[in-house]
This record gives sequence, C-alpha cells and structure tokens, in this order.
Amino acid sequence: MVYLIPLLCFVLPLIAAVLLLRGGRGLVVAVLVFVLAVVMAWAIWKGRQLSGWDGLGYAIVAMLMCAPGILGLLVGSGIGWWQTRRTAVQE
Repeated sequence: MVYLIPLLCFVLPLIAAVLLLRGGRGLVVAVLVFVLAVVMAWAIWKGRQLSGWDGLGYAIVAMLMCAPGILGLLVGSGIGWWQTRRTAVQE
C-alpha cells in the first residue's frame, strides 16, 4: 500500500496532464498544480502544529499524495507539450 498510493498519485495526474495538454487545456494543468501545492503547504503547516501520530498523518498526505501528484502533473505536461510540438512540426 505504501508503494501503490504514491504510484497512483503519480500516474493518474501524469495521464491527465498529457491528455489535457494535447487537448490545448494547459491552464487547467496549471490550476491543478497550484491547488495541489496549496493543499501540500496546508498539510505541512497543519502537521507542524500537531505532535505525534496526528502530525505524521498530515506529513504522509503531503509527501505521499500531493508531491507525487504535482510531479506527475509536471512530467505529464512536459510530455504532452513535447508530443503536441512534435506533431505540429511534422505537419
């Protein structure tokens, strides 16, 4: 489970970002990255206020869910941009 959740949080945004950028919706990807960054910052802030297992739960949300999601969106947008640019040059 520890490996499956970050993998899913990476792969699903990666696929979504590729499809969104190939469809010309790069602004949606930017908004999603911003929202995930805000959620990650909130989870880190909230986790620093608590001690023990409660604080660890917020750190897990930030590092095992939000960080791979942001990375997946960024890598997927890069791949989608590259594919769009490559097909535009070939035509």
